[in-house]
Amino acid sequence: MATKYLALLTNIGAAKLAKATALGTKVEITQLAVGDGNGVLPTPNPAQTALVHELRRAPLNMLTVDPANASQIIAEQVIPEDVGGWWIREIGLFDKDGDMVAIANCAETYKPQLQEGSGRVQVIRVILIVSSTEAVTLKIDPAVVLATRQYVDSQLRAHEQSRNHPDASTTEKGFVQLSSSVTSDSESQAATSKAVKIAMDNANARLAKERNLADLPNPALARQNLQLGNSSTKNTGTTADTVAAGDDARITGAMQKNQNGGDIPDVAKFLQNLRLGVGAPAIGIPFFWPSSAMPNTVMTEWADMVFLKFNGATFSASTYPKLALVFPGLTLPESRGEFLRVWDDGRGVDSGRALLSAQLDAMQNLTGNIGDAQTSVNAAVKFTIASGVFSAVTGVRNSIGNTTIIADTPNNPSYVSFDASRQARTSTENRPRNIAFNFLVRAK
Repeated sequence: MATKYLALLTNIGAAKLAKATALGTKVEITQLAVGDGNGVLPTPNPAQTALVHELRRAPLNMLTVDPANASQIIAEQVIPEDVGGWWIREIGLFDKDGDMVAIANCAETYKPQLQEGSGRVQVIRVILIVSSTEAVTLKIDPAVVLATRQYVDSQLRAHEQSRNHPDASTTEKGFVQLSSSVTSDSESQAATSKAVKIAMDNANARLAKERNLADLPNPALARQNLQLGNSSTKNTGTTADTVAAGDDARITGAMQKNQNGGDIPDVAKFLQNLRLGVGAPAIGIPFFWPSSAMPNTVMTEWADMVFLKFNGATFSASTYPKLALVFPGLTLPESRGEFLRVWDDGRGVDSGRALLSAQLDAMQNLTGNIGDAQTSVNAAVKFTIASGVFSAVTGVRNSIGNTTIIADTPNNPSYVSFDASRQARTSTENRPRNIAFNFLVRAK
């Protein structure tokens, strides 16, 4: 009897297999198609590029080398029970390029579908004899292929009987050892329910970040431990018992930094509390200045101040009220060309002086006498003197005036006195012209 059912490579398939064998590449068979041959059992023709009447094409489930014959390749596809309603008479295998590389016919079989009241899972298997099974490979999508119950059962039995499984890791599945430790950092062990419970109990005793500290059991103690004051319990605002926020102008009584102190309500009191004077220098305190230009034209920080010279000029109390407190006479002493002298203030060195009183220059007085030596003869001696610091001093009977003295007895000598105060200002000290000032020092 002649062969009625057969499977063979198409011309395209034979050429691709020969090329893959020569180049060391592979023919990737990906899909299997079935058809009904238009109602007639067809005879496979190597020249065919398609089935006579294709009804379904789907990915292969498996492509393996026959364990009993190394030259045979078994291609298999599972058709589920909800697909059918037609006869199967022809089969085609297709590669990744969509070319039909093998063709076969089979005994006519009807594939029912469930809507017809009967259904079955149909396994289509094609066995090819090829010259090199290494040149054929299978590329399948595990998401769309089906497996028979028999195949699954056999695989499970093999799995159960095998202990050749890799250990699990962070990158690969496999066997894993259980552990109840909650302190281990192992990446090759799995936590037991006990370990999970301990971890959960510990977690329940901790704060939940999504609660935003609302689950603190003792907020007051927490604030104390964080060394926070009672401001942490107050709201920001402008009313009593609230906390100021930055330099918000709405806060009652807040000074604004952009005012540079211009919003201080009582500047004098502010300076007093800081123990500072009202200016630099303070109003009414004399000081030395090394330039003919006024300080307010030299020092920009003194630009809003007014300076007057001690030149004997008067000033207005309404214009300079604070200066009038220091100089109630409304006249600044004439100090140009004068020396300054510290006020005696009861010491007794410069007695009788008043503050700001002027004093002319003076020198200590020089006194002395000019006269003849005592004579032993009764002869007249005549002195003629000029006016000024000199003055004649004689015996009573021989005094004839302030300019001429005649001494005519040895026991009554005459002489001329010298007194500088008759022409110059004298004092108990030598001094220049000066003005008295009271010098003070701040002690607190």
